[in-house]
Amino acid sequence: MRITHGQMTSLIMLTLLVQIFVYSPSVMAEHIGNHVWLPLLLATLSAALLAKMMLVIAERFPNKNFSTVLQSLFGTFIGKTIAGCYFAYYFVLFIIHSQMIVTTFKVLFLPATPMISILLLVLLLCLYCSLLGIEVLARASNMVLILMTVTLIGLILSVLPEVHYPYYQPILPRDTGGLMYSTIVAFSSYGQVVLIATLFPFVNYKNEKRKHGKILAGIVFSCLLTSLLIIEEIGVFSPFELQRLQYPTVELITLIQIGEFMERMEIFLVTIWAGAILLVSGIYFSVSIKTLKHTLNRDIPAKVLDFIFIIIGFFVIVTIMPDTTSLFRFFFKQWVYVALVFQAIVPMILGVMFFIRTKVMNHAAN
Repeated sequence: MRITHGQMTSLIMLTLLVQIFVYSPSVMAEHIGNHVWLPLLLATLSAALLAKMMLVIAERFPNKNFSTVLQSLFGTFIGKTIAGCYFAYYFVLFIIHSQMIVTTFKVLFLPATPMISILLLVLLLCLYCSLLGIEVLARASNMVLILMTVTLIGLILSVLPEVHYPYYQPILPRDTGGLMYSTIVAFSSYGQVVLIATLFPFVNYKNEKRKHGKILAGIVFSCLLTSLLIIEEIGVFSPFELQRLQYPTVELITLIQIGEFMERMEIFLVTIWAGAILLVSGIYFSVSIKTLKHTLNRDIPAKVLDFIFIIIGFFVIVTIMPDTTSLFRFFFKQWVYVALVFQAIVPMILGVMFFIRTKVMNHAAN
């Protein structure tokens, strides 16, 4: 079974539409104030460049998994080491997304329910997603992507009358304090387009033409859509009030009023978000297991690895990130910098090695 370029684009877009607006607006407002548009723009441009580079490299090695590509460029030992690190990277993203949905529902809707019960349910659903395979997840992502996109667009348009435009003044920052950190925070979400390198081997490249333009357009659209949502939150709450909100987007949803018969829109919209982020958690779990299997290059039954790492994920979440505060602290104190290694530094080195290797191969051919 194979997936199409469109399905791969749906998977990538979905990963970009579920995370950044949960906690990041408060942190970015604290560091950059009302000028959040600038780091968001820089992160979007960086994500587009990263996606283009990963597409070019992946197409050079058709039908080869990411671990094999790394071994071809860096050698067997170094390549397997980097691939193993990317397994850990995807696995941590799986943990972050899983705990994000658990803590959100625990705090907002199910305060009396034990967190372990919600966590077990989420992890079992992620395990089921992994057992279904990337191809099934790719087909399901199309419908979930449509629902998530319509939800975000509807939210932005519904709350637009509540925006106070003086909150955006001055438009340009007088100093760059906090700009670097805010850009890193935004890129920690948008830079997840590095996932292209792992998903591309599943694309039916023989029957489809090169579609870089459509893929990049989908990525930029997702980044701009979530960026508009964060910018709107600045206009609604002001940068000072936004800093004090733990779930700013949920607070934004509560401002929607549709007559007298729909007073709790946040339940409906957060449920759609929950379905999307649950699918994304399953995607990252599936990709991490496949990356590990390709790195080990051994005939280990996939189901065995699935069950082992679901159990490992459970104990990691319970012991290291048991609540919202610990997740928040880990994400913005350590993870944003660790993610920069996998989403910027390693891809830059990979691009340099690919350029040198391509030049050498072309020279040898001539």
